[in-house]
Amino acid sequence: MNKVLKGLVAVAATAAMAGAGFAGGSTAMAADPTGGIQVADGDTHTYSVYQILTGTYGANGALGNVQAGTDFKVTNAAGDQGKDLTAAEAAEKLAKIGSTESDQTKLAEILKFANLTTQYGSDLTASAPLTKVPAGYYLAKDKDDTVTGDDAQTLYIVKVVGNSAVTITRKVDKPTFQKKVKDVNDSTGDKSDWQDSADYDVNDKVPFQLTATLPTKEDDFAAYKTYKLVFTDNQSVGLTYPEASGFIVKYEETVVPASQYTLTLNPTTTTADSTFTLTINDVKSLKDADGSDIAVAAGGKFTVEYESTLNNKAVIGHEGNPNEAKLQYSNNPNYTGEGENSPTGETPEDKVIVFTYQLNVNKTFDQGDPAESDMPKFTLYKKYKNGESEEWNKVGEEITLTRGGTEGHFTYTGSFSRIDDGEYKLVETHTPAGYNTAADTLFTITADHEVLSDNPALTSLKINQTDGDKTKGTVQADVVNKKGSNLPSTGGMGTVLLYVAGIAVFVLAGATLVMALRRRNA
Repeated sequence: MNKVLKGLVAVAATAAMAGAGFAGGSTAMAADPTGGIQVADGDTHTYSVYQILTGTYGANGALGNVQAGTDFKVTNAAGDQGKDLTAAEAAEKLAKIGSTESDQTKLAEILKFANLTTQYGSDLTASAPLTKVPAGYYLAKDKDDTVTGDDAQTLYIVKVVGNSAVTITRKVDKPTFQKKVKDVNDSTGDKSDWQDSADYDVNDKVPFQLTATLPTKEDDFAAYKTYKLVFTDNQSVGLTYPEASGFIVKYEETVVPASQYTLTLNPTTTTADSTFTLTINDVKSLKDADGSDIAVAAGGKFTVEYESTLNNKAVIGHEGNPNEAKLQYSNNPNYTGEGENSPTGETPEDKVIVFTYQLNVNKTFDQGDPAESDMPKFTLYKKYKNGESEEWNKVGEEITLTRGGTEGHFTYTGSFSRIDDGEYKLVETHTPAGYNTAADTLFTITADHEVLSDNPALTSLKINQTDGDKTKGTVQADVVNKKGSNLPSTGGMGTVLLYVAGIAVFVLAGATLVMALRRRNA
């Protein structure tokens, strides 16, 4: 409002002249005005200009012989006991506004004398300045319905126009917004900073953060009587929001109690996405848990943190599971109503993606094939590190491999779905009859994804040093079962032969004895 103040000072310097001019009932104005209004370089907005007062412009920069402009509000009730003030009286009243008053206070007085219905001249833009503008007191504002999307209207700009062009410089600032996620490697214990992508196992809690940074220009933020923020978050079906108690809202390091905002959860169990909205009607009137005012200032940060659960509908592979969010914010500092109905702008959506993968188990047998009713079973374990301790925890449920293909070309496959990077151990928990149990298979899954991107992509997926399928999000572990050994045995035919040989010897001995006895008797 510095420009407004300068205009008021100019009016103040000529309050007496304004009265004298009206007493005479005439106006001394240039026959060919030389004033103008232009827009600062780089400003793409379109403005409407309103002429509140006219007069003569003196060499000292003062506006004299003040009269009503084309948009002066004659019925203004701005005087004592609701008396309407003349243009000259209005100028005198405005000149008395203190320089330390807020912009809202100054404009409240100025707007008593402006209808804002009769536009002066054509639309004002950087490429279309107003020329030959008569000396006077002018108000510029964003043209109605021209400020949309991620933008904000300027505070009304009031200028005294004299014998040269004055420049409209917008007084506007807007908040910034971002959506982030954290990544965790269970096997190493490493945790990332807030970033744009992550990967997780099914049923893992995924931490998300929304951050709104208020306008950084102190004067621009102060121009708002109230300031509204609305966080809107939309996540894919593969993610499940927590209960309302799982949301933490902070201004800087101060927790904002749930009583100070409205949270609307729209979870669904269908294939549709889920959303939530979190509304703070007026950040300037917030209270903490003790009922004390929260001192919100320009450039301050509001954060919303929560943990969604990666569920069994999560998409595997490069498409991932996106979570998008945006911010609505007060964008008209000239609005003087309550925060609930404040006009708002809207930031573009900011997206993060959570990836998850699949382990395919491929089993072969070195000899023959097991019975179809006796398929191998496997259990997957993952190494978890917590501080100095490590432990192997079961991942999902035991799987039974499925036989496919044709005889002589059978395949035996199974999979563990929705796992992330880390160190794993694949254990055969049931072995078909006639085969030896395979040794535990140890392997590491690694994945790289863009961590700072508007649309993060999965860039690498490996099991040990072998590339996986990034598109499908799969890696493969090969396991071989060897047939049991055919060991030598005792007994059986050898014993029978021994028995036969023994009998033969016995028979031969008997025959010999008989023959000997016959010879002897003879």
